[in-house]
Amino acid sequence: MSVTPSPPACYAEIAVAVPVDQLFTYRVPEPLRAEAIPGRRVVVPLGPRTATGYLVSLRDDLPPGLPPAAVKDVRAFLDEGPLMDGAMLELCRFIARWYGSSLGEALDAALPAAVKSGGRRRRVPTAVLVPGPAEARGAADAMAEKHPKRARILLALLENEGSMPARELRRVAHCSEAPLRTLAKEGLLRLESLEAAPDPFALRAPPPPAVPPTPTEEQDAALAAVTACVDRGEFRVFLLLGITGSGKTEVYLRALEEVVKRGRQAIVLVPEIALTPQTVERFRARCPRVAVLHSALTDAERHLQWRRIRAGGADVVIGPRSAVFAPVPRLGLLVIDEEHETSFKQQNAPRYHARDVGIVRAKEAGAAVLLGSATPSLETFVNAREGKYQLLILPRRVGGGALPPVEIVDMLRERRESGRPVFLSRRLESLLTAALARGEQGLLFLNRRGYATEVKCARCGGVVECGGCRLPYTFHRRLGLGLCHYCGGERRIPEDCPACGAPGLDRRGFGTEKVEEAIRTHFPGARIARMDSDTMKGREAYDRVLSSFRAREIDLLVGTQMIAKGLDFPEVTVVGVLNADIALHVPDFRAAERTFQLLAQVAGRAGRASRPGRVVVQTTVPDHPSVVLAAAHDFAGFAALEEAERRRDGWPPFSRVVRVLASAPGKEKARALAEEAAAAMLGAAPGVRVLGPAPAFLQQVKGKDRWHALAKVPDARAMGRVVAALRPLCRRTGDREVILDVDPVGTA
Repeated sequence: MSVTPSPPACYAEIAVAVPVDQLFTYRVPEPLRAEAIPGRRVVVPLGPRTATGYLVSLRDDLPPGLPPAAVKDVRAFLDEGPLMDGAMLELCRFIARWYGSSLGEALDAALPAAVKSGGRRRRVPTAVLVPGPAEARGAADAMAEKHPKRARILLALLENEGSMPARELRRVAHCSEAPLRTLAKEGLLRLESLEAAPDPFALRAPPPPAVPPTPTEEQDAALAAVTACVDRGEFRVFLLLGITGSGKTEVYLRALEEVVKRGRQAIVLVPEIALTPQTVERFRARCPRVAVLHSALTDAERHLQWRRIRAGGADVVIGPRSAVFAPVPRLGLLVIDEEHETSFKQQNAPRYHARDVGIVRAKEAGAAVLLGSATPSLETFVNAREGKYQLLILPRRVGGGALPPVEIVDMLRERRESGRPVFLSRRLESLLTAALARGEQGLLFLNRRGYATEVKCARCGGVVECGGCRLPYTFHRRLGLGLCHYCGGERRIPEDCPACGAPGLDRRGFGTEKVEEAIRTHFPGARIARMDSDTMKGREAYDRVLSSFRAREIDLLVGTQMIAKGLDFPEVTVVGVLNADIALHVPDFRAAERTFQLLAQVAGRAGRASRPGRVVVQTTVPDHPSVVLAAAHDFAGFAALEEAERRRDGWPPFSRVVRVLASAPGKEKARALAEEAAAAMLGAAPGVRVLGPAPAFLQQVKGKDRWHALAKVPDARAMGRVVAALRPLCRRTGDREVILDVDPVGTA
């Protein structure tokens, strides 16, 4: 009698989305072995609970030293099959290795939450106003003094046609759930579970096919270089360096059309704020099979889009940084618009940079990469100048228009001559008055929201501070509150100084809320709107205001960096930068670069059509190179100056940087954590230079002290050793946390 031999044992290496730098080995029971394919999600026991992980590899035997009795069985496989192919698994291994996360965290970041949840139609807790507008406004007025949070809730609902998702409403009204429940008990609103609103991009009818404009000679040359690379199936990185208004987007569109003709696909990464329905329509008019991945999608819509992309049903995928993981099977081109934007850097683990991850992905796929910017990061520019990337230049505006002249106003002198604090210079006020008289439009940029930046006692000098962060509260007049922009804390601003009891606290400094109020007084006949995170309530608000501005229903638009980039309005002839100094005084080696980029981008909003434009930059440091060179539209001059300083001091691109941030209750505990990390970095590899540890720029947030240390690392091999030395230290233990950030976009 013959005996059928038992099949060989089968073990699975599982990555779980926890910050533990190891794979877990599980036995695959025989009934499940046919389903055991790398890239599948799996349910496994992990300690006293179960966890969802990712099967990354199979093996026939156990790792050395692991006794069979200690190995548990896989419970189940999820989904219909693997959600990751081999290329995506390898990309996530790179992310974990380079950025110091666990492989499970990297894999988890590559899959949208909607895909992991199965894309169920999401129902959202929603607040719905019960009384009519007049009654609701009367109720808000009556409770404004004793119950300001309830009043803010009612006013926010009135401004949003009577209903808002409860989570968004709490953010806008700066409150918890308690006042919502109280208003519901009083019959002023009801809380319902409603289906999430549909994708605003999908609601629009497909645009008619667009007639492409005649390309310039430089656009043709850039397109030919990219197309030749795609034809050869060759990996190459291009930097498209074009001044504002030079037609970079038209090069993207033509390159996408050529890629689609050749049967391949493309991913277009844009800063989240630039992802508007108008932007998507422009792409859809030229490449109809466009899929959009963005935060406004419901879970079901995101899941549907992801499945459609994976099945090859979309030729072009547009989205913010997470779209770099879009499952396109035939990637031929990756476009990254405004490649210098800091929003391409993820701020929680894994702290990847979408630009750099995208380049790694394109290299493995044999795809071209097109990086576009008028003000590229110095690292990218040096790579292009030295031949690592191919440089493509668009030196002039489409249609022959000139970059607008930029005037620098010394605000210290302005204050001396006027005898009072001012935020609108006489020159800017004059230009706006003339533009409005001609029926033209203006933009006023200030990267600071709120009404007053601090509330201070004139007698003792005491400042009303957030107790948890030890930073001045920003006063928001409409809310009647001081808000901490770091931890979200709030308090009513007292009438008298809390330190010495003196009456009459001064509200100093200015933000967009005060600017809006003041220009309504300056220009009483003008139609004015404000765009900042306080006024953009709901996901359609941004698009609604820009549509009104484009339709000439708004004359003056005041805003933060929401209005600084990517907007193209032909009737805007005056742009004012109200305080060019904000980013300059941050202790960050990129402070000058960031200031130059922002000023250059804002200046580029003026004079984009036949009407000439003018830009006024108000500053207290009129001779600072970032300000002077941005006013001259001189990127090459700024890059040369910045490169010389970075080379002298050993900052990127002449090194790599890693930052460690330690937080704990108490200075000594935070300092000890940072010192341990600094010692690990210093001893990890030759040539590593460590700065610190020292108190972080924000020394305390949410009641925890913060210390940090920076390491300048000579090359990629040394960086690997530094990251390996830090990984065991970078974790959260109780109320203490150590964060590792490789290639940070900010070091303050």
